[in-house]
Amino acid sequence: MAWARLICLLALLGATLRAAPGNDLAAAGAHYVDRATADAALARTFTLQGVTAVQPLRADGAGYDWDWRGPRDDPEWAWFFNRHHWFPALLAAYQETGDTRYSAALAADLDDWMATHPPPGRITFSAAWRPLEAARRLVHSWLPVAPALAALPGARPGIAARFDASLVAHGEHLLAHHAFGGNHLITEMLALTRLSLARPDLPGAGRWLDYGLDQLSRAYDEQVYPDGAHVELSTHYQRVIALNYQALLVQLRAAGRDDLVAKWEPRVERLWRYVAAVMTPSGANPQNNDSDRENYRGLLLSHSPGLLAPDRAPGIVHLPWAGQTVWRGGPPERPHWAFFEAGPRGTDHDHADHLQFNLSLGTADFLVDAGRYTYAPGPWRDYFAGPAGHNVLLLDGRGADPRPRRVGAEPAPARFGEKGPLSWAWGDATFSDSDGRRIGDWRRVVIYARDAGWVVVDRIVTFSARELTTQWHWAPSVEATPAGARWTARSGEAELEVNAPNEGRWQAQRGQETPSPRGWFSPVFNKREPATQTDLMQNLRGPRVNVWLFRPPSTGESLMAETVAAGRVVVRCAGRRWTLDLETMSCGPAN
Repeated sequence: MAWARLICLLALLGATLRAAPGNDLAAAGAHYVDRATADAALARTFTLQGVTAVQPLRADGAGYDWDWRGPRDDPEWAWFFNRHHWFPALLAAYQETGDTRYSAALAADLDDWMATHPPPGRITFSAAWRPLEAARRLVHSWLPVAPALAALPGARPGIAARFDASLVAHGEHLLAHHAFGGNHLITEMLALTRLSLARPDLPGAGRWLDYGLDQLSRAYDEQVYPDGAHVELSTHYQRVIALNYQALLVQLRAAGRDDLVAKWEPRVERLWRYVAAVMTPSGANPQNNDSDRENYRGLLLSHSPGLLAPDRAPGIVHLPWAGQTVWRGGPPERPHWAFFEAGPRGTDHDHADHLQFNLSLGTADFLVDAGRYTYAPGPWRDYFAGPAGHNVLLLDGRGADPRPRRVGAEPAPARFGEKGPLSWAWGDATFSDSDGRRIGDWRRVVIYARDAGWVVVDRIVTFSARELTTQWHWAPSVEATPAGARWTARSGEAELEVNAPNEGRWQAQRGQETPSPRGWFSPVFNKREPATQTDLMQNLRGPRVNVWLFRPPSTGESLMAETVAAGRVVVRCAGRRWTLDLETMSCGPAN
């Protein structure tokens, strides 16, 4: 009965995950199972996070060097390799073809790993027994192949018994040595509950289940804000967390735990509501903090299709705990979308992206986050995670001071407003020099004039000579060539008119590697491509207010903005004039 329940559970979960287009399985640590993966494994060739290499054998030639860090000397390769993503592919290829080369390879790899990797009895960050790898290995590789092991051609006698003993070791390891928090804890406790529900006959399964469910509940309360955002504030890891808790629902339904299903359904929906709230018109996600470009619409179609309505509805969505604001509007054939970050920086995987502004028109991305590319320390990580890779300001070449990692028991006071056709949000930051002395204050205000475009206002307060750099990162498909105060950015047939401050000097870079990276975009981990970055540099000798205008050409002169005093901006929209006070953030009809 245990194996029957496991097969049912895995079939349900697999169908749920495979229904979503995109690389959802890959982000959760698994890989799409196909013959090519199995054939490559027979040739000791593996592709992990977009990098392909031949895995070397140990010096004795008896099996893989499981600790090898890949062709880039990256610990991520060793961690991912020890998740054994090719095991289900080998089993599927054997079952489809009857070719025992596949089954023999699976049995040999599994036996070799078990023989050379006894449980460490302590917490470790090793390639084999980092708790996250133990969890991923269980969920995506070991449990899917488990029912076939006892009768697997080419396996040494007793492999099933050795396997069960290692399952117990995995369960006890996750119980005693799991992560303290973050998305790792959730993933590890999901694996523990999955193992206990699939194999209730194993010693300790009852303890694993009770402990795992308790930890998952505590982790949810600690890590998910009331507006549905995960505290790391990375859309990539938001998806990982949402899929993990969705998988928990699948487990509980398969186990007949209706009481727990009723408890978890609204919690899981809250996670998907955040996904729907920030999704772009193309169905992708903003790449805030460490994130790849991913398929959010496919996730919602699979797991919560009723939440797709916000993608079509115009207006403003303010997420007070995340400190994020999303605008939607414009014509149905090319809807407007913008994303503004003014909240905490995130508990992990954070970037220097405070007060960043992203913008899309229909399926065409214009202003984007540069992405994550790598976790390896060095100039590339500095670029993609630092202020240089974001649509933010630099003062004397330095980014704004870091924000708190998370909000407390209450969200920050609401920092958005609406009046007539205008809606706006704002945030504040400070700048310090290398000695920690405060050298400037920054307030950024983003105003959306319904269906007409956006006004971005940057107020800088400083009282000594400084150089201000305003950075705009454009999607790789965008042609952006600054030409004075008014110019047009183009992506295919989509256009965006830019009205810029009329003082300063422009610099445009695309694909620069030395002396430091500039002008790059990373769609997924380990991949980068050139993308235009435009910088406006201005010499300041005191306070400055810069007003930027971004609008589709079809709006013509119906949207204009100008500074009428150091503390006030006038926006003209649809024949009317509105004044916004940059200190009080109040707005009313202009005199």
